[in-house]
Amino acid sequence: MNEDKLFLTYNQQMKKLRNDKHIECNGSNHKKILVRAGYFNIVNGYKTPFVSGQDASGNHIYISGTTISQLQAVKQFDDQLRSFLLKYITQVEEETRTLAGYKFDECNDNGKIPWYDTNAYSPNKSLQDKMSVISKAYNELSRSQLDYVKFYMDNHKQIPTWIMIKVVNFSTFIDIIHCSKIDISHSLCQLYGLEDEQGRANVKLLIGSLHWMRKIRNACAHNERVYCLTRKTENRKKSGRILEKYYTQLSPGYSRNLDQRLFDLIVYFKYYLPKNEYKQFMSELKSMLDSLQSKIHPHAFEYVHAQMGIRNLTDLDTLINLPKDDIEYNKFDK
Repeated sequence: MNEDKLFLTYNQQMKKLRNDKHIECNGSNHKKILVRAGYFNIVNGYKTPFVSGQDASGNHIYISGTTISQLQAVKQFDDQLRSFLLKYITQVEEETRTLAGYKFDECNDNGKIPWYDTNAYSPNKSLQDKMSVISKAYNELSRSQLDYVKFYMDNHKQIPTWIMIKVVNFSTFIDIIHCSKIDISHSLCQLYGLEDEQGRANVKLLIGSLHWMRKIRNACAHNERVYCLTRKTENRKKSGRILEKYYTQLSPGYSRNLDQRLFDLIVYFKYYLPKNEYKQFMSELKSMLDSLQSKIHPHAFEYVHAQMGIRNLTDLDTLINLPKDDIEYNKFDK
């Protein structure tokens, strides 16, 4: 059996880190880190920022002075980042669901055309697309164990739009927006300032930003590493990134790299969060980054924020200060 696959006691794991990887791991505090996090979670999961090269045998060489505590610092940062992003993503998700549900009924004769009627959707979409999204919504409602869904199922003839919109999966909700009448997506774009250079509703940015939030939300919910979450671009024509107006006001490097990273989400929040909430979001994020920077080697920190898609920490301040009209919720009605 490969030596890496053999069962090792915690003391043997500590010895392996010291002798084979030259990562400092001594004493009861370091042993406690291994016991609580597990070797795979902390070492295999968070060693990469500390890799400085390879030896002649292809084994990793680590930055001199690397300790298990520094790996733990990156893990703790990632854990905190996961909870932090999830809080804001779910806030945006709940808000956009509420607004879309309201506008859906408003655009359908104030709810007289129900959501399960194909006439409630865009005439430009195929019947197959409309039937598909209605079917997905029905299936997800029928599987729901929520009390209020069961109540409506048992006591009413139909499920209202607001319940359907609230209950369906995030991906199905996005499909509903994409398949709905144009006034729904355009009203969301107008509210959040999701517009192209000509001031027209940027539906591609709306749908793309929500999908990226969905992907990050799922990673957070499944306890995956998020600081290095990336969607690679195979070619420019199939880029997952949407180069919107804020990118053009940052350094050119942001527009050249077409891989989606966490920085894209940070930019999207500039649209979806009111000014004061965005400043609070950025203040918390910068505080987390500053704390990590004080605990690990500068090269390791540079790797972490680069994996997040942040080229320079000063770019966060630049992004905060870019002009933006505040969200006028009171004007969302017709």
